[in-house]
Amino acid sequence: MCECIIEKKAVSENIEEISSLADIALAGLNMSEKFRNELIMALDEAVTNVVLHGYSGKDGNIKIIINRSNNVVSLELVDTGVKFNPTTYPEPNLKVPIEERKAGGMGVQLVRKFTDDMKYYYKDGENHLILIKKTGE
Repeated sequence: MCECIIEKKAVSENIEEISSLADIALAGLNMSEKFRNELIMALDEAVTNVVLHGYSGKDGNIKIIINRSNNVVSLELVDTGVKFNPTTYPEPNLKVPIEERKAGGMGVQLVRKFTDDMKYYYKDGENHLILIKKTGE
């Protein structure tokens, strides 16, 4: 098993750096560029949600723990922002005409699209969101 930990202040200015560091770590795990790009898109969305909604401008950190075990890569996001379980967030109704939909609300759906599974737990005042991708390798 390989493990890499990234921890940064949860502010919008750090989202790009977090993604870049995660991309470097994932590249070192010998996975296809397609799977790596999908995980980075899911990670970007999840980190953005933590920064904008979890902390809402308050101080806090976000930690990403990257693991690979056999053909499964996981990204665990840990934060102390507002408690939020995205695994129970309802899927958007895409049958509603786009002009009638309220803005936003697609982030969790994008995370679902680019991962094979998503797990969540809350422990000791921390949100733990685990994004799982099967590499098929």
